[in-house]
Amino acid sequence: MVEDKEFIVKKGLYCFIVLFCMLTTFSEDVFSTCSVFHSSGKPAERTHDALGLILFSEVQCPTDVFALRQFLKNAGLKIETTMVANRGFHNPSQGSFSLFEMVLGELKIMDHHLSIHTGDFFFGHFTTVSPIGELVADQNPEKNALMIEAFAWDPKKEVFNFYELRGEGTQGQWFYRGDSVDIFADNELLHRQPDPKNPQFGTRLRCSGCHGAGGPIMKELDQPHNDWWEPKRKLNFGGHKPDAVLQDILETLVAPEQLSKSVLLGLNKLTFNEKFHQKKGSLSLQELLRPLFCPVELNLMSDIYPNDEVQSKVSIPIEFFIDSRFVADQKNQSIIISRAFYEEALNVLGSHFPETYLQDADHAWLTPVKAKSDKLAVDKLINNKIIDTKFMLDVLDIDRANPVFSPTRCSLLRLLPATLSVNWHDEFIKNLSESKEWAAKKLLKNRTSPEQNIEFYQQKARNFLNHCQEKLKNSKNVAMMYRLLVQRRMEVSTSEISLNPLGQILEPGFRVIFPENQRIIESSTLKLTSACEVIEQQDKTS
Repeated sequence: MVEDKEFIVKKGLYCFIVLFCMLTTFSEDVFSTCSVFHSSGKPAERTHDALGLILFSEVQCPTDVFALRQFLKNAGLKIETTMVANRGFHNPSQGSFSLFEMVLGELKIMDHHLSIHTGDFFFGHFTTVSPIGELVADQNPEKNALMIEAFAWDPKKEVFNFYELRGEGTQGQWFYRGDSVDIFADNELLHRQPDPKNPQFGTRLRCSGCHGAGGPIMKELDQPHNDWWEPKRKLNFGGHKPDAVLQDILETLVAPEQLSKSVLLGLNKLTFNEKFHQKKGSLSLQELLRPLFCPVELNLMSDIYPNDEVQSKVSIPIEFFIDSRFVADQKNQSIIISRAFYEEALNVLGSHFPETYLQDADHAWLTPVKAKSDKLAVDKLINNKIIDTKFMLDVLDIDRANPVFSPTRCSLLRLLPATLSVNWHDEFIKNLSESKEWAAKKLLKNRTSPEQNIEFYQQKARNFLNHCQEKLKNSKNVAMMYRLLVQRRMEVSTSEISLNPLGQILEPGFRVIFPENQRIIESSTLKLTSACEVIEQQDKTS
């Protein structure tokens, strides 16, 4: 009997141990915290944004986008989804689409309560075609595959934190890549390189190559949001039916205007945040004023109507011709040209959209324009009385008909003193006066001519745009202007903002945005004159 009791006790103890191990394993699987690593491979420190609270709390770790979305839904949060065709609106053959999702609501997790406002929390992921031909969310956890990219507002640091979920073979692994301040550190030498032929960038986070302003970005920020899914104009999936899981995600699709509004709210929150401004206090004066003289990010604009509507006219955004801040009182102004002239210009250069039989992108005259984030950064400088509106227009007047990628205007950045001091402007004037460059002499004249006030520049801009409207009533002038458009598209890839080896703002290879041309344009550089004529570049511009 004693032996039987001993056997029963041992058996009971064994069963208890087995049960305990099973429960422990189950508990770790269901309720374990995420392991979040820094890019260095070391464990990341706790963050206080919405995603950070989820990843660092005692909850089940979401190791793919489906688990993340389910957690957000279970937490009572609202998800809004937008979708863009990565390789062109009419090019669904590879099943390559990007989904950018926004989260908002009240997050209550453990002892934390966080209000997530519009513009606070974004995450993105991608689609592909499955072996059986269905369109699916690409959550294959193969080694180093990008499964999710996300960024969220940290109310404690008052900056955006950036994250990635990368495949590690069997599931996803979360990485904290850095924050808005780290992006500025990575781009410290942007347009200020000791050796411009060998540009240097920091390696803190891959996001620095695209999110130059440190916050959310949407290249097609303004309507008509080229290549994006619209409720009244949906994307063609090329016969690839979404599987049930992806279809569930697509149920939350909203118009791209929602993402545009969220991005702008996020940018404003970051740009006009005093705590972030204080953190930027360590930046040089050249870094602070860089968005005025040079591009940091870019946006894309186009004709308002899609090409397949075949309107008789094409509208060219004035941002192609001149910085819109010269005519801030005239919203959504454009230059109108004949579609027949435009299509003739396409034919002359043999325009074609890659991977399709189409001649053009979804919208005509798709052009890079000055980034809204760059403009907001300058607005902040004006609000803080570092510069005023006249200073801004004085600078923009240099090579004014090249509003985005002007190497002439950008070169003047180096003449600014390094430090923001009481006398920085006097030092700048001195540097301009000692320079032999024509652009420096012109800017010096602008700064010291009181008659060149805001009204002067506004009238000058209106006259210029009137010249453009008249000139483009001629088919040959439209053809030359289209050649300039092609050149400006090419300038995106040669600009320093596209030379970061970790990431480029137009994501070449992944995104297909612009049409290409069978007939190569001559190597001579074109420029737009003050009379709105396209000519070959001379040593001096007006």
